[in-house]
Amino acid sequence: MLATPTDTVSKAAVSSTLSMATTIATGKNSATVASQPTAIIANTAISDGPTEHAATSETLPFKPIAVASQLQSTHLQPLKMMVNLLMEAIVVVDEHGTIQLINEHALDLLIGEDLSSEQLNTNQSMTTPTLIGQQWQNYLLEPQKTLYQKMIIESRTGSRPLNHAPAETTLRLPNDVSKDVEVSITHFALSTPLFAIVIRDLTKYRAEYKQLHQWASTDCLTKLANRRVFDSEIQSHWKTCVDKGRPVSVLIIDIDHFKSFNDKYGHILGDYCLQKIARAIEASLPNLDCTAARYGGEEFAIILPNSNARQVAQTARLIQKNINDLSYMDIGLDASVSVSVSQGHASEINGQFRTSTALLCAADTALYRAKADGRNRINACV
Repeated sequence: MLATPTDTVSKAAVSSTLSMATTIATGKNSATVASQPTAIIANTAISDGPTEHAATSETLPFKPIAVASQLQSTHLQPLKMMVNLLMEAIVVVDEHGTIQLINEHALDLLIGEDLSSEQLNTNQSMTTPTLIGQQWQNYLLEPQKTLYQKMIIESRTGSRPLNHAPAETTLRLPNDVSKDVEVSITHFALSTPLFAIVIRDLTKYRAEYKQLHQWASTDCLTKLANRRVFDSEIQSHWKTCVDKGRPVSVLIIDIDHFKSFNDKYGHILGDYCLQKIARAIEASLPNLDCTAARYGGEEFAIILPNSNARQVAQTARLIQKNINDLSYMDIGLDASVSVSVSQGHASEINGQFRTSTALLCAADTALYRAKADGRNRINACV
C-alpha cells in the first residue's frame, strides 16, 4: 500500500536528517559523498587502515566486530546522537541485518514500553543485549523476510545501494505478538555499508480508520447500516444473484403512527423506540448475508440475497411478531403502550424486474398498500 503524502514528507525529512548525520560522521562534505560511485558505496568493505586506503584496496570480507568498533568511535558519535534525537523509531543495521544502533522509540515499539527511564537515559539504551547484535530479519514475517534478504543480496552485487520507500508490513515481536507497521530503508553513504530502518507503528492509524469507516457506514442512532451502505449493498447483491440465477428480495418496514408517538412521549423516548425496533429487526434476520439498514426517519429496509418470496414473507412475519411483543416499560412507559409496523416486500426471480431500483420500488408500493389496508400488515408485490 502506498504511503500518504504526509508520510512521504515525514520520511523525506528523516532521510535528509540522516544524510546530514552521515556527512558529519564521515567528515566529508556532501559533494564528496555524492561523487563517490554507488558500486563502491555498496561494496566497499572495512579495512583496518584509513578510509582512503579502504576505498582503493581490494574488497575484504565483512567483519561485524569491526563495524561495532567503528560505531563506537568518536567519528560516528554525531550519527548516534542524531538517531537518539529523532522522533521516529530508528534501527541502524549493517549489511547483514545485524542491529548496531537503536533509539528509544524503536525500543518502545519492538520490546514494549516497560524499560525503566533510567535505562533509556543512559548509554545502556544503546547496548540492550536483547537487541544490539540481533538480526533485524528476525522481526520480519514471510514473505517480507525473504524479500529483505533478496534486497540485501542485490545491494551487494548491483549498482545501487539498498533504499526502500515506505511500505506496510507486519513485524513479529516477542511472545508471538504481531504489529502492523510502515517501514522505509535508507542507505548510509559510509565506507562500511549501514542502513537506517525507519519504523512507524500503524496500530493507532488502523484503529482510527476502523472508527471512521464505522461512522461512515453505520446509522449513529440505531447502529444498523445507513442508507449509503444499503444503496451499495443492493447493487452488489443484485448483480451477484442475477448473474448466478438466484433470487434476491427486499423488505421495507415502516413504523405505524410514529409521529403520534413522538408527539405524545417526546423525541427522546422516540429515539429509544427506534433503537428497540432496530434490535428486534436485527434479531429476526435469517442469516449474516442479509443487510438491515435504517432507510429513513422511521423506515427500515432489508436486503435478503438468495431468498425467494416465501422466505422473505417468513422473515416479515417474525419481525412483526418480535416488534408487537416489545415492551416499553424499561423506558418509563405504561405496559399498555405498543408499537406496530407495516411491511412490503418484493422478490426478483427469473427476470421479473429489470433493475434493483425497480425491485425496490415494487417493495415500496407493497408497503403503502399495507398501510392503506389498515397498518400492522404485510403486503407482497404481485
